[in-house]
Amino acid sequence: MEFQSLIGEHREIERELDCLAEGIATGAIDIDTLRRVHQLCMLHYEREEPFLVRLGERDAPLATKLRGQHCEALELADRLQEAVAAGQTRDGLYLARRFLAIAQHNIIEEERDVFPFVANL
Repeated sequence: MEFQSLIGEHREIERELDCLAEGIATGAIDIDTLRRVHQLCMLHYEREEPFLVRLGERDAPLATKLRGQHCEALELADRLQEAVAAGQTRDGLYLARRFLAIAQHNIIEEERDVFPFVANL
């Protein structure tokens, strides 16, 4: 399996996550950056789904775990956008930190553990 295109998408997502993190560090959430990274994640997770289906044939719990991370990231991004729209800065910053953490963790786990595991099967 060729992972280069998925890894390329990870880099694009990471660039936007870095921009979001810069804002969070100053106590602000850039809604445009949030929307961009949310959209990138949605598209990327859709593109990863065929990979997860194949992974599930070999390791169903691992595929389920990764899908769960994807769902959690998207749910957090949705709630974050709602918090920002409602002017709930404190809740927004909390949600933004959680979104950043799960999205970054997912990328690291896939690249460090999952892609090499599948490549060696």
